[in-house]
Amino acid sequence: MTVTSQPGSAAGSTKEIEEYLVQLAPSEIAKWTTDEVCTQFLERIEFAYLIENFKVNNITGRVLLMLEERNLVEMGVNVIGDRLMILSYLKLLKKKKIEADKMATLWQGETPAPGLAYSEDCCQCMSKMCCPCCITRKLWRITGQGIFYRIVPPCSMFTEVRQEYIDFRFLKDMELRTRNTFACCCRTHELIMYAEQASDEDTPDSRSIHPVLHPDAEKVETIVRTAWSNARLVAD
Repeated sequence: MTVTSQPGSAAGSTKEIEEYLVQLAPSEIAKWTTDEVCTQFLERIEFAYLIENFKVNNITGRVLLMLEERNLVEMGVNVIGDRLMILSYLKLLKKKKIEADKMATLWQGETPAPGLAYSEDCCQCMSKMCCPCCITRKLWRITGQGIFYRIVPPCSMFTEVRQEYIDFRFLKDMELRTRNTFACCCRTHELIMYAEQASDEDTPDSRSIHPVLHPDAEKVETIVRTAWSNARLVAD
């Protein structure tokens, strides 16, 4: 098979290709058909001569993001220089996918949660129903990278919305609590997360406490533990 075009044959070609690739959304690439892989990837990186190889092997967008060097060899990409160039471009796409996966929302919720069980008292419960903006709220979002939450003050207070972030690298421990409230009429679930603060000592006093009093507390614990474990594996 004859190579009809080589990447980088024109001045600035490689840079332009890389700029194009980093703009692609991994979620959209995963939806590509084999034909779209050929037009949106192979032709754009100047490897159109491999279109038949990709079509015969049914390389869709999802499969494209899984390709490794041994797969390219099995597909008949025998020129070492071509394989290395394709792998370098695939590395850009995979890096973008990893970053997107880290920032994808795994869970989001708001505290105080609706209902009497997750209220401090009957007055707060009524406030949540009648005037939600009259109480301080925390808007939680958990991703593969860490835990984000925004503290939204009551509308009557002239303070700014504050955003906090807990990096999984600094998460130290978690505790799931279940208790009965309002004369045992209600049962609540609460997840307590302990994160490391800026201190040379790892003591209870040096840890910040982040409670999530929410009906999804058990689910949140599972999500956080899984994401936390994955983050530690990547770090190692």
